[in-house]
Amino acid sequence: MRSLFIPLVILGLPLAEIAGFVIVGREIGLGMTLLLVLLSAIAGVVLLRVQGFAVIRRVQEATRTGSDPGRELLGGALMFVAALLLIVPGFISDLFGLLLFLPPVRLAVAGYLRSKMTVVTAASGQAWRGPSHRPEERARPQVIDLGEGEFSRTDDDEANPPEERRRQ
Repeated sequence: MRSLFIPLVILGLPLAEIAGFVIVGREIGLGMTLLLVLLSAIAGVVLLRVQGFAVIRRVQEATRTGSDPGRELLGGALMFVAALLLIVPGFISDLFGLLLFLPPVRLAVAGYLRSKMTVVTAASGQAWRGPSHRPEERARPQVIDLGEGEFSRTDDDEANPPEERRRQ
């Protein structure tokens, strides 16, 4: 059944959009139908621009405070899809795009997507808090403490000290 679903959607959605154009065009006329399509595309571009910058600011803020920006990224991705659906000509895609702009619908879709995906992160056990703004923390050198058996010197290390390797 799943293998049949995707081809049906790929074939069925354009046919449904054409039927929507015919039905709306018959009710309100060709000129108004084309105007609605143009206005929805303009609205999609405007919303993409406005919401895109807002999402970037929220992701930067989440990163700066040390919280997980995943929620903002997923919400931003859904806003991007919603704007694209408005830009694509068609009334059915516009309907889905407008639904995705509603926060409760977007949260429900994001919750469903989160339940279906696995996020793997590499962490060192210590939370990254972003760049430090305190001078005493910025001035401290980074120290990596290795035990006796955790490193080895090569002949190249002793023949070319680090200063000479940087010049090469």
